[in-house]
Amino acid sequence: MKVFHVVSVTFLAGLIVTSATEKAWAHPPESRGVVAAAVQVGNAQEQGPADPVSEADRQVAYFQFESLSWLATRCPSPLQRETIQQALAELQTATQLPQAPSLKTLVAERISLQAKLREQHRVVSLEWSKSGLESAMDVPAIEVARGLSRVVIVEVLNTDSEAANLTLAIGGQNQNAVPWTVLPGKLLWFPLMLTADLPVVKVTVTAETNAGAVTHDFSLPIQIAEPAKLRGRLFDGDLGKVTPGRVWVKGSDHQYRHAGPFAANKSFLEKPVLLSTVPRSYGLPFFYADGTFEIDVPPGPTIVTLERGFEHSLASESIDLAAGETRELTLSSRRFVDMKSQGWISGDTHIHWVTNAWNVDLPLEHLSLVQKAEDLRVVNNLTLLHRTTVDAFVKPSQAPMGPIRNFCSDDYHIEMAEEYRNQNLYGHLCFLNLKWLVLPIGTGPQIAGDDSLDYPINKTAILQAREQGGISIEAHGVGANHELPLNAVHGLTDSLDQIEPDDYYRLLDCGFQLPLTNGSDHPARVAGCARAYVKIEGDFAYEKWIDGIRRGRTFTTSGPLMTLTVNNRDIGDVLTTTANEPLQIQVTAKSRFPLGRVQILSNGAVLKEIETQEKEADLTVTIPAGESRWIVARCSRNSQWNAIWHADIAHTSAVYVHVNGRSVFRDEAAHEWIDRMRLHIRDIQTKGLFGNANQRNEALAYAGESIRRYERLMAIRSQPPQQGMATIDEQRDLLLMQASFVSPLSHEDPFVNAIRQSVHTGNLRNAAEPLTILKVQINPESRVKLAPVTLPESLVQHRTQRFLIEIHNEARIQAPLRIRALDQSAGDIQPADWCDVRLMDNLVSSSVLSGEETEWKLLELRSDLAGRREVRFEADVGQGTQDLGFRASADVLLKVNPSGISNGDRKN
Repeated sequence: MKVFHVVSVTFLAGLIVTSATEKAWAHPPESRGVVAAAVQVGNAQEQGPADPVSEADRQVAYFQFESLSWLATRCPSPLQRETIQQALAELQTATQLPQAPSLKTLVAERISLQAKLREQHRVVSLEWSKSGLESAMDVPAIEVARGLSRVVIVEVLNTDSEAANLTLAIGGQNQNAVPWTVLPGKLLWFPLMLTADLPVVKVTVTAETNAGAVTHDFSLPIQIAEPAKLRGRLFDGDLGKVTPGRVWVKGSDHQYRHAGPFAANKSFLEKPVLLSTVPRSYGLPFFYADGTFEIDVPPGPTIVTLERGFEHSLASESIDLAAGETRELTLSSRRFVDMKSQGWISGDTHIHWVTNAWNVDLPLEHLSLVQKAEDLRVVNNLTLLHRTTVDAFVKPSQAPMGPIRNFCSDDYHIEMAEEYRNQNLYGHLCFLNLKWLVLPIGTGPQIAGDDSLDYPINKTAILQAREQGGISIEAHGVGANHELPLNAVHGLTDSLDQIEPDDYYRLLDCGFQLPLTNGSDHPARVAGCARAYVKIEGDFAYEKWIDGIRRGRTFTTSGPLMTLTVNNRDIGDVLTTTANEPLQIQVTAKSRFPLGRVQILSNGAVLKEIETQEKEADLTVTIPAGESRWIVARCSRNSQWNAIWHADIAHTSAVYVHVNGRSVFRDEAAHEWIDRMRLHIRDIQTKGLFGNANQRNEALAYAGESIRRYERLMAIRSQPPQQGMATIDEQRDLLLMQASFVSPLSHEDPFVNAIRQSVHTGNLRNAAEPLTILKVQINPESRVKLAPVTLPESLVQHRTQRFLIEIHNEARIQAPLRIRALDQSAGDIQPADWCDVRLMDNLVSSSVLSGEETEWKLLELRSDLAGRREVRFEADVGQGTQDLGFRASADVLLKVNPSGISNGDRKN
């Protein structure tokens, strides 16, 4: 049965809006640099003669922004992304931002979008004037399903000679919160939310003038239809069982609707538009289901889609539903690639499991459901501090640091961790793999309160996290993270989240070996929208995942899945070679959608590129090494390459090629970082809040020492290697930088002062002894001796730990030094597969002996077995002989503590 109702619409004239009246902060209110600026549309500003945008154009653009923002928030549809992009362009024009498009482009894109919106929404055209409100044609009945709502757009043309400030209302409820201005001769769209259970309502237009109020009436006829009911089940097609998932339901009215366990929770329905300078939100076009769902939809063609992360194909069904019908539906999704079976484990480094208001925890049971729906293997739930004059909180606070055992298994893991923040000077850091919170959690104004000091500096917090076995991730690329170049040169950065590719390449150009990771920063974004894949060996353990980040074995993605090898070496590896050695570079990319552009880059140049509409691609290119280089791969469906800001982008971390034992280093990149650090010094001096001069001087000293290290590296790299020519000053500097990569101890004043006060190599040897695990001595005949120096009290299973190795090279030979681990436990001496030992090749250390009589190298050591383990370390200097005199060994006993929690201790 169909029933006809009439919906009444009220137009109210009012004042021009001068500020935003609602806030939807992207992050606790500092909003990471996004300024919440109001648009002063009521006051014309003088414009230069070159500015073609008039005040009238700006007003039109602003209220176009309001109209489109309303649609993006309340009416998720297939055009939502375009709607948001157009809304931002309108706002940029209204506020005269530099990135605003030309007026010609803006209007053309506005008209194009409106044409598309007309195809999916009913548009009612009206002409407004003081004398009346008229429709250009008879309005046919608008079908709305009982109990549901439908968006209709009322297009108002102002035929009067004065601007009209209008508000539309249905049943006394304003549809636009403040009046929207329609200029003379201009059109503006007013979206309305219609429901099918409204009686006939008087339509009133009210204009406040000197002569009094002007009112008009208008009615919209409604045809009521009975809704259809859809009952769905979601299946994992590989496991044959019900599974959580994302569900998209598009009705015959082109609107997406919500159901499931979170249908009434706004934090699961909306997210902020992060690039909007006026706080606005957008409605999510999908909902999460725990395996089943029930939803009412309008009768007619309906499309239902199941989505489960980046490794599953989408499962979609198109059905035609009759009014009043109940339909059962099963959707089954399979993996098109199993990344876990290849050792790649997905994870989000940066989630705050709180509501959109940031100050209220969400239940962990809900996080576990979303994690499985997104097929997100690892979730890091980060606690942060925020304090203002009206509010203060430490959230999320569902559990202490570490794994949440009830939600950890071989397939999925939830870990409590921390975001340590300073907005005024230093930046935000993600601390993962903690045992306890690093205090004070946040410092400085905008984070810890306007009366808070920018002290202690972030370096202090990083060292405390490292002492726990934690890693430190630069949370927001360069952004507010002004100390990224400082931390990098001090060996205190473990990975980079959300960074722009050009900034990443600039770090690689300085020889830093830093991986890419990514985190959504939920509730600012949807959990898992951008994530990191980390390569591990064997069965999953969180400590392995963390160590994979330390070792650079990552790629980041908002959709595609990529792998990269160079001469069969994996992402994060270093390949030492000669200039003439050929490099075979291989890339594989797979996605649920067409890949678009797939590229191989090296040292900033594109080596090979394809553009494809296929969902899989393989690229291979062979080049001579030529010079030291870094190599990455990336793909995108558009011209953007940062996965945190756009969908369907992937970017690998680097493979490093060292020619003649040296890393990439480009002075121009170092100079740019130095320029940024000098600006940072200016900010410390002018903006920094400190309790006394000593605190400020500590921050300045860290920046100053960082600049000095970049300058020293430039000086070292400006000269060709010279055997036996290092001065004691050069030895001090190099050892100080090498030790920075070893232990928090190397950053403490006693160690630093002992190095700086050394006047000969004997002093250096004594100072470095606490960090030195082995000593290699090569006599004038190139015969080798190996001896332990300071063995660690204990190691941690699956955790790579770094040490110094001292070289006393009386022969002054220049050759590769090799260290390997042998297992004697079975009687026959065999390679110790459980013990990974290698000399590091990085910016400040090489596995190739320099010919200096005394030097130090960096050594990495990791044990995959726990307990007391005897291992034999063997060293040789590459003479290619079986003569035992050219090889040496030392037996050591290692104590290895187990990592994390065993599977038997976990609960699903």
